[in-house]
Amino acid sequence: MRLNPAPLRELPPVTRWLLGLSFAGWLAMLLFGPRASVTLGLVPYLFVHELWLWQCVTYIFLHATIWHFLFNALMLWMFGRLLEPVMGSRRFLVYFLGCGAAAGLFTAVWNHGSLVPVVGASGAIFALLGAFAFLFPDATVYLYFILPMSARTMAVLLGLLEFALTLSRPGSGISNVTHLGGLAAGLGWLWAERRWRERPPREEPDPGAVERLEIDRLLEKISRKGQGALSASELRRLDDYSRRRGGRA
Repeated sequence: MRLNPAPLRELPPVTRWLLGLSFAGWLAMLLFGPRASVTLGLVPYLFVHELWLWQCVTYIFLHATIWHFLFNALMLWMFGRLLEPVMGSRRFLVYFLGCGAAAGLFTAVWNHGSLVPVVGASGAIFALLGAFAFLFPDATVYLYFILPMSARTMAVLLGLLEFALTLSRPGSGISNVTHLGGLAAGLGWLWAERRWRERPPREEPDPGAVERLEIDRLLEKISRKGQGALSASELRRLDDYSRRRGGRA
């Protein structure tokens, strides 16, 4: 699969807007510092115990440093320009925000007593990585821009790495559990979508068979209780059926 660079103005609209919001979030961190990170970042204790639920979305667009912003912006640029045209803009936006929020929720539950803000789009970015591996599993990519491998292999390796780091480095300053949550949410989302699309069509009952069952019920009612047991509507239904069937019930 050949990837061609695209200038910013040619990016799909949602990807472009997400980049703009991420830049605005970095500026907010630059201008307001800790106040922005506590209010708009994801503080697990505040999210779980004080129900600051908006943090599960707003944390995605904040970035602690310019390098943090630039790296996630690069990843969003790389994956967004490929995935948004394939997924469609609305679906891409819902997927990005939904998986980012799911990663935030997973992080908050995992560290429910923490007062340390979590910021950054990395959870949503890992969901985009999962989407790329799901949709283009055999595409050749370069892990850390060095090691060539299939997209499927890279997703598996990074998932295992983030899982190991989540367990071994709980206080490292990098929220590996957020990365893992985003990747898992993205793959689970797309798997569920595929299963839903591939489900067998629901078989509608044959109207003729349903009608015949109803007529059989009415005839059985007559045989047990006599014709007088039928209501006026049941008599009309039986008479209409008899006329359409040439007088044969």
